[in-house]
Amino acid sequence: MIGINLEQFINTLTNGLNSFLIKNKFEFNEMQLNNLKSELNKELEKEFSKQNKTPTQIINSFLKQELNSSVILTPQDLGEDALNSILQWGILKSKDFLNE
Repeated sequence: MIGINLEQFINTLTNGLNSFLIKNKFEFNEMQLNNLKSELNKELEKEFSKQNKTPTQIINSFLKQELNSSVILTPQDLGEDALNSILQWGILKSKDFLNE
């Protein structure tokens, strides 16, 4: 993924989710967040054209599978930093498609 620091992007997303989970009194552990980081990395390290899920879709799948939650988050739920990072990712992905 060109134009974005993947490690920083994933940390921003998981930090936002961590804040949301604590604020909403979800029970979770560091191992679960590490699993999410791994899933995010696995998908987002691919070329844009090969990515099948958005970061938010990956996070919502995590909530359903790991925490048995039916909550569906939007980028806004993850905080301003995560929202801005997701918007930047989306812009870069769109530009990549336009350049194909």
